[in-house]
Amino acid sequence: MFPTKTDSRRRLNATAYLNVENTKAAADTTEPDGFVNEQWTAPNVDESTPWKTIAIIITLFIGGTTCICCAALDWLADANQNRSDRIWALIIIGVLTIIPGGYYFYILSCILMRRQGYTMDDIRRLG
Repeated sequence: MFPTKTDSRRRLNATAYLNVENTKAAADTTEPDGFVNEQWTAPNVDESTPWKTIAIIITLFIGGTTCICCAALDWLADANQNRSDRIWALIIIGVLTIIPGGYYFYILSCILMRRQGYTMDDIRRLG
């Protein structure tokens, strides 16, 4: 049965290959379907150490820790609760910086300790 002009393109493509036998693909550089064997090799990526990203990670972690420590000290020293707005601001800033800083600091420390499964590819390059 031949397809008519009203059939869709998908149906035309599907019926065109029904009577074709499977053949083994050639092993040369270009496959018959248009793909090139070089596209399956790993690209040459610059493997330099991302120092700017490491500095941002350490800054976030130390800054968040400092903000939370200062908020805790203000909370302990403020007996009359006069400066609670400053304490909440420091806690919020500290939490917002220590969460990504702590996460990437943990990954960075695992990389430096050479644990299995951690590579520099796990750290997103920021700079």
